[in-house]
Amino acid sequence: MPRRQGPSRSLFASLPLELKQSLRSQSFTSEEVQVKAENIMDISMNGMLNTQPQSDSDSEIDEDESSIRYPNGHNVEKINNDSNVVAQVPNAVGPSTTIVVNQTLDTAGPGPSTIVRSRRHVAHIPRYDPTEFVGLGQQTHKKRKKGKQPLRNPLNPFVGHEWDCTGLVKRYTNYTEVPQDLMKYYAQRRLYFPLYDHLPLLLDRTGWFSITPQPIAAHIANRCKCDLIIDAFCGVGGNSIEFAKTCERVIAIDNDLTRLKLARHNALHHGVADRIEFIHGDFVTFAKSFVANTKGREETVDVVFLSPPWGGIDYLNTPSSTYPLSSILPIPGDELFELCTTLTPNIAYYLPRNTDLKELSTLARTIQGEDPDGRGRNREWVEVEEEWVGEKLKAITAYFGGLVADE
Repeated sequence: MPRRQGPSRSLFASLPLELKQSLRSQSFTSEEVQVKAENIMDISMNGMLNTQPQSDSDSEIDEDESSIRYPNGHNVEKINNDSNVVAQVPNAVGPSTTIVVNQTLDTAGPGPSTIVRSRRHVAHIPRYDPTEFVGLGQQTHKKRKKGKQPLRNPLNPFVGHEWDCTGLVKRYTNYTEVPQDLMKYYAQRRLYFPLYDHLPLLLDRTGWFSITPQPIAAHIANRCKCDLIIDAFCGVGGNSIEFAKTCERVIAIDNDLTRLKLARHNALHHGVADRIEFIHGDFVTFAKSFVANTKGREETVDVVFLSPPWGGIDYLNTPSSTYPLSSILPIPGDELFELCTTLTPNIAYYLPRNTDLKELSTLARTIQGEDPDGRGRNREWVEVEEEWVGEKLKAITAYFGGLVADE
């Protein structure tokens, strides 16, 4: 830590010289100590170190783009295009975060025009202290020694529970057990489930490469905070578990029974299974029947989260440089989105990082009447958020409807 410049600001330094000398050199009786304490209480607070934490409001962006205030050390750059402002946050507490506001896509040519607002979210990977989970494993350590192996067989407090699926799939605890094509995913197991080494969590083969990293899932869950949310393709439960922490009720759907059981198993060990309804079935069929059966009822869906299959482990190996929505399963991505609009206009779409943004922008609803912003657009806002972990771009999330953040 660099040495602080200037005079000392400690409590002792602010005392009068005579009192400091007496405190250093004398021993006191209880009566004398009381007198010294009274003298200290009479000291003026001027010059003393403020012990209150710094307010989070020290950094704010004014509505006027030309007036941006940041704490010392932040760099603000205004791009030549007046519609863009980039704020770079320093690396003092983690990876830098860059936010781009009002990035206008060039939609010259055929097709309706729209404006896509994009931002970059950098997830901070949490580091957990093993002492917080005493009793969950066979061994506990106040401080893990360098080179010490993690807990390989954590205790299962739900043995015999009807939702516990221990033994349904193999739980990897060593690199020698992991198939070659899943090796890089197993190396990131704490990114997917930070408590993987402390809880008996399970993933099947598809779950290893399709689960959303926990920092990203937690961020999306905070953005989608509501009463009722549908996780249309829940997989092994990475997103559903985070949604259960921010939403009152979660409906998790998957057409694979094994993965659905694993999702419930993982939610059980995270302590949130009671807030999630797990449904085995096809989301397309579910959405159609839900609309038909809820007509005239007050039950409404607040948010739908879409993280559909992208095409397997090799989804990036395509001739095109961009990922088309037509490659999404089980139905093309544009048709899947239109189906969701029958449930709610508030949709969060988790997509590959190379998704065609122009094609994505056409999913926004058409504005009826004049443009409320006076910018000449005829569709609603689409907010595209880049999901970064460290220096790695993992995916993008497109927010529609009321999920679009305010400018």
